[in-house]
Amino acid sequence: MRVVVFEAPGGGRDDTVGSLARALSVPRTSIGNVMRANLSQGTELGNRVTEIMKSGSLVPDEILTEVVRDGLHRMAPAGFLLLGYPRTVSLALALDDVLRELDAPLDSVLDLRLSDAEVERRIRRLAARRRCRKDSGHRFEPEMDQLRVEGACDVCGGELYQHEDETEIRFRSAFMSYEAMLEPLTQHYARQGLLVTVDAVGTSDEISRRAVAALQEHSL
Repeated sequence: MRVVVFEAPGGGRDDTVGSLARALSVPRTSIGNVMRANLSQGTELGNRVTEIMKSGSLVPDEILTEVVRDGLHRMAPAGFLLLGYPRTVSLALALDDVLRELDAPLDSVLDLRLSDAEVERRIRRLAARRRCRKDSGHRFEPEMDQLRVEGACDVCGGELYQHEDETEIRFRSAFMSYEAMLEPLTQHYARQGLLVTVDAVGTSDEISRRAVAALQEHSL
């Protein structure tokens, strides 16, 4: 099964897409993973991306498509979950071209959809995150972590603080940007009869079971 997955930001610690990949017995990939692999291996594509990033420019669409082409060619085209791409309709059309090269068209496009109430809850949860001043790798979420001492890191005792990139305003902006990006894409894939929308509230296994059932029904 070949599926593009749209997942809202701030999913928490459960790995819904990983659970879904295991349930479907297909590999998962994302544009970020393929990009990092090329950068770490020093490939020609990775070097091109490095030069663009050093210049402070955004990676152009044609390079993003090359990154995805590279990733999909390395994977078994008989099945995959693709996360984080496409992000525009023009990139969706480019993905169609790549998959035609592989003779592996999409089976479905999965929209893991959140209710307005869940989006609001998630924004507040993310904005409540705190980091440790001694070690920024130590992070805590009040909804999930029971601190032994209020305001102190359980690992090293350092002071907990709110990072400037983790404010409610920034998270709310991220969700708004995601919705603005998603709307034309879901319309595009709905017109092709590929869109499958699934309620994404619950544990990763619950959402995965729901998604598997919906994908299987769609493929009938």
